Amino acid sequence: MRYAAFAAFLLSGFWQAGRAADLPVVPLSVAPAGIALAGRIGFFDDAQGTLDISSIRSSVVDKQFSIPPHAIQAGVDRHARWFKIRLHQNEQSGTWLLDSKITAATSFDVYGPYDASGQLLAPPLTAGIAAAAAGRYQLNSDRFNFRFNLEQAGDYTIYVRVTSEFPEYHNFTVWEPTQFGYAEQRLSMFNGVCYGLFIGMIFYNLMLLWVFKESLYFYNGMSCWFALLALSGINGHLGRYVLTNHAGVIPVLLPTVIVLWLAFAGMFGRGFLGLPKIAPKLSMCVLAILPLSGVAVALAALGQLPASLAMIQLLTLIGPVLMVAGAIIALRHGFKSAYWYLFGVASLFSATIFSTLNNNGILNFPIQYDALQVAALFEFSVFVIAMGSRIRGIRQQNGELSQRAVRLAKTARTDPLTGVYNRAGWAHHAAQVLERSDGVALLLIDLDKFKPVNDQYGHAAGDQVLKKVAERLRTEIDTHGIVARLGGDEFVILVEQPGDSQALAAQASKLIELISQPVPYDGHALRISASIGIARAPQDGTDLGMLMQAADRAMYAIKENGRAGHGFASAA
Repeated sequence: MRYAAFAAFLLSGFWQAGRAADLPVVPLSVAPAGIALAGRIGFFDDAQGTLDISSIRSSVVDKQFSIPPHAIQAGVDRHARWFKIRLHQNEQSGTWLLDSKITAATSFDVYGPYDASGQLLAPPLTAGIAAAAAGRYQLNSDRFNFRFNLEQAGDYTIYVRVTSEFPEYHNFTVWEPTQFGYAEQRLSMFNGVCYGLFIGMIFYNLMLLWVFKESLYFYNGMSCWFALLALSGINGHLGRYVLTNHAGVIPVLLPTVIVLWLAFAGMFGRGFLGLPKIAPKLSMCVLAILPLSGVAVALAALGQLPASLAMIQLLTLIGPVLMVAGAIIALRHGFKSAYWYLFGVASLFSATIFSTLNNNGILNFPIQYDALQVAALFEFSVFVIAMGSRIRGIRQQNGELSQRAVRLAKTARTDPLTGVYNRAGWAHHAAQVLERSDGVALLLIDLDKFKPVNDQYGHAAGDQVLKKVAERLRTEIDTHGIVARLGGDEFVILVEQPGDSQALAAQASKLIELISQPVPYDGHALRISASIGIARAPQDGTDLGMLMQAADRAMYAIKENGRAGHGFASAA
């Protein structure tokens, strides 16, 4: 940031056209937008910071005041910047306010107003963070302002001496107090909306952290929190409302919260993009920001603010570059939500570059911090969309995985040829039916004359018969029970609430009739029959194994008696 002093030196050549003798007198009036003093204010750079007001008002120094055409940029240095303002009041009396738009001046001293005869009309004002740290002055405004009364018409002169350890723009405006209040209301509304959105995003991330238990939501919530502290410090609200009696800590606190903002933002991006998995080396580079951030905080605590701010500016450039690279890598890996992340990072990256160029004197735009606030708010808003997109993607993936798991489970318990349950599926579902139902019947079916079909027409014909039998059994049983193929030409049915023995016998006869119907195959009518053994619970057994054994005895009894029939285990 020391380049700012060099830039001021280079620009001073353009300011030589306006000297103190040519300093215009600014007429005071009630203007809704205030009276801007850019191009109409005298400026003198006291590089050593040793001159007092008597020296400044001397004819030797007074001739050295220049009239810069725009707001004056101050870098991080020990220079004292003096400003000379000439005003004219037409009315007999008036109250006015000189707004510096500076929020973190180390010292802000005002001398004046002086009337046309050079008489000082008010005691000097000594303010600034240094004064606050010494306990002599409390910050009672967002910015450093000077309120003064003029008791009669005429010309007046005010001198302002400013030192600052932060990059500042000295863009003075004179206001009528009421109009200044209206303007402050509009600005306060804008800042209030911004702060409210930041607070909303903090709670949004806390909610996501509570629901999903992922650390990246904690990182983003903390990033929002420290961004809120940093911007409220830059705007002067932190000093006015929170640290009213401790404004002296602002030179250390402000770099600290900015560094923590950067560190947590980097950790959020690292987790959001999944860099440890897809780009381990880049992930380590992001982690390297953390110790560098610690160094920047330590330098600020040791009073080395220029070095601390220089390192912070370096981190604000390196961090987004790493995150942009990570987003591009994530996109190549098919992570679509990285588009939103890249969009958000690019917006803040542009603002940080803009701010860095301003702080180093390459550009000169007094709205840099407003742009930074808007860009930060825009970035976090886009991150909300990015996180929503990521959550939607995760839910979609989980849904697909769940469906796949269901399909795999179904496949593992389904006979691939016939589509009914296999032995594993039968054991699983039959056990459930037995647990929930008081009365069940188990029908064990063995196909008769199936081997001749295989031998005469081939296994394809046999497969066709098995598929057709399974289809007929499933259609007949429908929702009243479950059907399974145990292997080969053996099927089994478990029926809930089967009724009495007569109803079961009728059911078995109908099944034999269905199975015995011819199966068309390659111009042939394939014919088989079936033998069915019937076991009932609890008469013939209380568990699946006992029922299967009982039904098996009954089925083989039928086969020994000529096949193509049914029989009860109790009779067997």
